[in-house]
Amino acid sequence: MLKTIHLIKKKPELTFEDFRKYLLEEHAKVAKKLPGLKRYVINVVTECLSEYRPYDGVAELDFEDEERFKKAMESPVGQATKEDFLNFAENVDILLVEEKVVKKPRAKPAKPKKKPKKKKVKARKKVRKAVKKKAVRKKAKRKKAKPRKRRKTRRKR
Repeated sequence: MLKTIHLIKKKPELTFEDFRKYLLEEHAKVAKKLPGLKRYVINVVTECLSEYRPYDGVAELDFEDEERFKKAMESPVGQATKEDFLNFAENVDILLVEEKVVKKPRAKPAKPKKKPKKKKVKARKKVRKAVKKKAVRKKAKRKKAKPRKRRKTRRKR
């Protein structure tokens, strides 16, 4: 897997908000159509810890290998992407990097599916009706049956 990092410096005449909007909306529409592109992430620089802000945006593009990246850049979409940079970027530096993940984020536990409450209420009503019917049947049988003689048992003290 090949990752490319595109370090983007905005044109001085553009406001930061105009640059951000163009990068995320207009340029992204063109760039995401690059053939062989596996993953595309745009990072907009919101703050810089040094006095000088060298870049205003960073784009991460993942390809299967360097050959596919080169083919994508030579394609009509790749050429359109390069030309589109002229609309909002003063300079773009491209780095080919090898990514090594040091810490992966924890997987979120799956949330249990909640059943609709209406179904539970209906099920409870059915159970209550069945229990009631069963009780009524037992009562009817007792009335029809002959009374039993009870044994007297003595309790020992």
